[in-house]
Amino acid sequence: MDERWLQKQVRNCLRHYGYSDEMMPLDEDDLRQLCAQIAAAKEKQRNADMYELVHDAVYRFMTGA
Repeated sequence: MDERWLQKQVRNCLRHYGYSDEMMPLDEDDLRQLCAQIAAAKEKQRNADMYELVHDAVYRFMTGA
C-alpha cells in the first residue's frame, strides 16, 4: 500500500475535523503508526472501504478510543 497516499488521506480526514496543516495533531511517528494500523485493518478486512477505515482510525485517534 502506498504510504504517501495513505498519509494524504489521513491529513484530509483531519482537515474535516477542523485541523489546518499548521496545527496537525500528529507528528511523523504518529502518522506512520496510524497508517500502519489502517493498512493492517485493510489486510484483515479486504472488502472494507479505505475511506471508512481511514475515518474510523482517525476518529479513534482523536477520541483516544
